Parts: sequence; C-alpha cells; structure tokens
Amino acid sequence: MIHILQVNQQGDLNVPAEVLGKVPVNRRYLLEVQGEVLILRPEAPSERAAQWRKWATEHQANSPGLPDEALSRDNIYD
Repeated sequence: MIHILQVNQQGDLNVPAEVLGKVPVNRRYLLEVQGEVLILRPEAPSERAAQWRKWATEHQANSPGLPDEALSRDNIYD
C-alpha cells in the first residue's frame, strides 16, 4: 500500500496513524536521510539517555542556578 505524505503550511509532515500502527503516546523517532529516502525509526531509551548526557556535559557546572524564590510555590506559576 502506498501513502502520500504532504508538508503543511507550518512545515509539519503528518504521518497517518494507520501507517505507523499503534504508537505509544510521546514516542520519539529518529529521522535518517539517505539520499532521497527518509527513514523513521523508534528512538531507543539508550539513545535518548546518551543525547541527554551529551547535552548536560555541554553546560558548565559553575553556571548560576535558580534563586530560591524561583522555586517557591507562590512564585512558580507567575
């Protein structure tokens, strides 16, 4: 079966649910581009953890943190 996917005005590419099957909510996919072929594959938990660790190491540990007032219940919704 062939499905046609089209990019909308916002630049989003929506894949119909029947194409992906039963996908869990918030499932993340990696997009690989091989020439003119786009490949979507589910992101493994280990890949997501590795990306988070990489992001965390790119930030300095001595950067300023949030002040205590920012975490108080009274101010958290401001």
